[in-house]
Amino acid sequence: MLKLWLRAANPFNAPRAMAEAQRAARVGTFGLLASGAVGAISSLLTWLHPEWLAAIVANQQAKMQMSAEQAAMQSAMIGSIMPVALLASMVFGIALSLVLAWAQWKYMTRAIPIIVLAMFVYSMLIVLIAVATGQYNGRDSGYLILLGVSWAVQIVSAVLYVASLRGAFVLHRLKQEP
Repeated sequence: MLKLWLRAANPFNAPRAMAEAQRAARVGTFGLLASGAVGAISSLLTWLHPEWLAAIVANQQAKMQMSAEQAAMQSAMIGSIMPVALLASMVFGIALSLVLAWAQWKYMTRAIPIIVLAMFVYSMLIVLIAVATGQYNGRDSGYLILLGVSWAVQIVSAVLYVASLRGAFVLHRLKQEP
């Protein structure tokens, strides 16, 4: 059984029959669950380590050449908003991942893998811009390890989304045939 799921998770293997196409279309569910779990862990750890967020804000303030008064006002505002925003985004992210995973498992759509792949590409661009502009300078090793693990899981999830998309397209085509 595991061999069948591993075959379905390979985006280079074209599904040969209806059952294989369904399995391939459903494999994106595992990527959504893994991505949601890593997102929740990242949000929770960021909430538990406010110094990570403070360092990012300090880098942004330095790039924007803010005065000390402007920087203090922005830091106070972010410090009051971010704890609640991080927890709310964590809860929303978990709920969204679970709902999308359920929908992909049940309906085996083409839309969900397309949307999450677009979100993956967008987040990759944001991280590349952050790295290029020095937003991660001065981070401790814990944050960098978290970022590396998170991106490793996101890349594996993206591979699963591609396999799911391919399976969903084959499944759609097979359902259209007489």
